[in-house]
Amino acid sequence: MAKRGPKKKRVNTPQVGVEPLKSQNIMIGGHRTSMRLEPSMWDALEDIGRRECLTVNRLCTQIKERIEEQARRRGITPEETDVTLTSAVRVFIAAYYRRACTEDGHMRAGHGGSDPFVGTPFELPARSDDADTVQSTLQSSAESPGVAGSAFPSTGLSGSPDPRPEV
Repeated sequence: MAKRGPKKKRVNTPQVGVEPLKSQNIMIGGHRTSMRLEPSMWDALEDIGRRECLTVNRLCTQIKERIEEQARRRGITPEETDVTLTSAVRVFIAAYYRRACTEDGHMRAGHGGSDPFVGTPFELPARSDDADTVQSTLQSSAESPGVAGSAFPSTGLSGSPDPRPEV
């Protein structure tokens, strides 16, 4: 039998856009199962686990336990629930990060501007003709009185107003 050499390590090159689902084995309550998530979701699970001092396996086990307890409290067996672990993990990740959002954090991330896709997998790289389009738009805005640089000319605000009352 021929001896095989060491496996070649795959270099993860960053991709633009959303990547395909990635299957990964995890242990849920001591039982091995697999879950298919986007690579960014796996990264988020690992980040949350590090922050909460939990392994991905333990975190997923706790999510599954919560699904089962919620089902029991609704009077149905865990097997009868329509919620899959994969779906629950995605919802958990979104809720975890939404709970951590603050206005200050949104400002630091540049949210509330004209492009909500900046810093996300949906951000498009700049093209050379984009600079020409931006320049011509700025010139035409400057020629229109009362509109230059303001999305809300009557208020002078450059972004959308915060609908929440000040505290």
